[in-house]
Amino acid sequence: MKAPNWATCTEKELWHYVAYHLSLAGVSSVLVGGAVVSVYSAGLYRSGDIDLVADMSMRKIGLILEALDFRRVHRHFQHPRLFSYFC
Repeated sequence: MKAPNWATCTEKELWHYVAYHLSLAGVSSVLVGGAVVSVYSAGLYRSGDIDLVADMSMRKIGLILEALDFRRVHRHFQHPRLFSYFC
């Protein structure tokens, strides 16, 4: 899957991108939290991040996200091209 347009991507687009790559590695995930409201309100509400519940260790998930250029910041992951929006 092609990376989203980092300058304009929504929570939904980011979720699809991350979940797709997690699924390729055999990781099932579910979107939870404010991003769900963003998806179901068609962007009327913006949470500014995505929260996922996954069936794999954080170590393995971290390796997958790091391969997508996300970096661990404490207990979160941030993508350098999304930092200004998803903070």
